Amino acid sequence: MPAISIPKTQDSKPAADKALAVLPGLLVVALVTTAGMLLQGTELFSRIIPMSSLILAILVGIALANVLPLPASTRPGIKFAAKTILRLAVIFLGFKLSVGQIIGIGPEAMASALFGSTMVILFTLWLGRRMGIPTKRALLLGSGVAVCGAAAVAAVDGVIGGEEEDTAFAISAVTLFGTIYIFLYPAIRVLAGMPNLFFALWAGSSIHEVAQVAAASAVLPDAFRGIAATVKMIRVLFIVPLTLILSFIPWGDSAETEEAALASSGQAKRGGKGVSVPWFALLFFVAVLINSFVPMSGTAHGGLAGFDTWIMTAAMAGLGLDIRFKALAKIGLRAAVLGAVSSVFLSVVSAASIAILRIHQ
Repeated sequence: MPAISIPKTQDSKPAADKALAVLPGLLVVALVTTAGMLLQGTELFSRIIPMSSLILAILVGIALANVLPLPASTRPGIKFAAKTILRLAVIFLGFKLSVGQIIGIGPEAMASALFGSTMVILFTLWLGRRMGIPTKRALLLGSGVAVCGAAAVAAVDGVIGGEEEDTAFAISAVTLFGTIYIFLYPAIRVLAGMPNLFFALWAGSSIHEVAQVAAASAVLPDAFRGIAATVKMIRVLFIVPLTLILSFIPWGDSAETEEAALASSGQAKRGGKGVSVPWFALLFFVAVLINSFVPMSGTAHGGLAGFDTWIMTAAMAGLGLDIRFKALAKIGLRAAVLGAVSSVFLSVVSAASIAILRIHQ
């Protein structure tokens, strides 16, 4: 009887190689995650200076990345934590939120978030032109500030075909100022005596990255953290109409440049242009629907919430380990000024619209 052989799939070896490539970095992320959670359990950070494990993991990661020369082999795993694990954590955050809470946010809050995002893109383009900064560079920065940080920069770059230095500048700027906001926003909340709902709406509608919103809103109870995440997800979904609109503008880029940009950002090509569909944002809302309408025991619900806290802390560890002060220092003075002014502009516009519409009450 002839031996039966099972053919190997072509993807098995690459998948195994990818798993091995991320392992060293994930081990470092696991150590930083554990350190953040252990520190949070101490009296110093649980009572005297209350800090969440998310913020502590970022701080430990930043310190480790800028003090010790981490091997290059850790980079893939750190990137994996800061991107893929983060998106998984965002999905599971949906199990802490219900449809009723989303409806409670109201159309005014949603309109406020989209209004602020639109205004900051237009403002950044206007100010960038006044400062002599190239249009594509200003547009990439405005999109990153307004929508969802590096993911928005990659999506928009896939459509307009910016230079490498434009993309690097935009990502560096949103990383720098968004990271500052992680610590500045909670401090402002305490000094201004902000209500939880106001702070959740403000953080969700003005902080750049999903991870940064999650870290800054970690000072809030779970329900309000979910509101901040929901408002942020509304902004993330804004990338779809934004890229569609930009795709109708003739940017004059070569096919090779466009193909390379699409490949690097993982976008699907549609009609010659790239449109990034934020799948993790869609699955976040699926999790919200499950949490709202599918019966679940208290044990199961608590397990999902605890798992989300753990992987979100791991994502924050990856984010901290991925921040290099030397890299951030290369963005230049004019670019840094544009990034700072755009970030502050969105922050002020968002806070003002929330206060004027009184949607925090």
